[in-house]
Amino acid sequence: MITDLHIHILPGIDDGAANLAESLQLLHLHYEAGVRNIVATPHIRSDFYLNTQESISAAWEILQESATELYPDLRLHYAAEYYADDYFMVLLEKGDILPLFERYVLVETSMRIDQPYLDDILSAMIAKGWQPLLAHPERYRQWHNQRERYAELHELGVLFQINLLSLGGLYGSTQQQIAEQLIQQGWVHAIGSDLHRANQYKYIEEAKQNPHYKSMDGSKLLNNLFMESILSK
Repeated sequence: MITDLHIHILPGIDDGAANLAESLQLLHLHYEAGVRNIVATPHIRSDFYLNTQESISAAWEILQESATELYPDLRLHYAAEYYADDYFMVLLEKGDILPLFERYVLVETSMRIDQPYLDDILSAMIAKGWQPLLAHPERYRQWHNQRERYAELHELGVLFQINLLSLGGLYGSTQQQIAEQLIQQGWVHAIGSDLHRANQYKYIEEAKQNPHYKSMDGSKLLNNLFMESILSK
């Protein structure tokens, strides 16, 4: 993984790195592992993390200053991980969206219950020309016994991003098994670490030993497309 499209590395603005020191820990671990492109994806949701482009950009500038000095060949970008709810629809109507790149937007939903209008929100994104990339579909517990939901979302045109932490076993055997199944079906369009803390990195190393991780064709992932998009500018 040369490009990480999902990580909570910006200091002090969500449930990821609490300060610059923690951000630099994550940055160091990624750099040592060979990662050279990072898209920071802090949460935007109205109930907990009411981030804006301004708050995200300010946190990025703090980290970017140190990153440039320490790792001049590393590219640090920012986007957001949006919670698909009414507030997100307001942002969508305004066009106030921070994509990963081009028109790809990282979105998530509840980890516990089915949100009744999720499909409508995702369809609205597509209608407005955005491409929804669903963060960690393997982690949504309400779908663990409703595996048909993955096929429904795939048919809707939603792309899937799985977490390396899932393949490494951090969240449990069910989440790992579903991530592996999505890889086998060819329905994984992007990978991300979803790192929040440095002590989670051992699960990234475990994921790299997972045969399913090794079976993925990296050239077909958005991680690779991101690199091509950045290098072409």
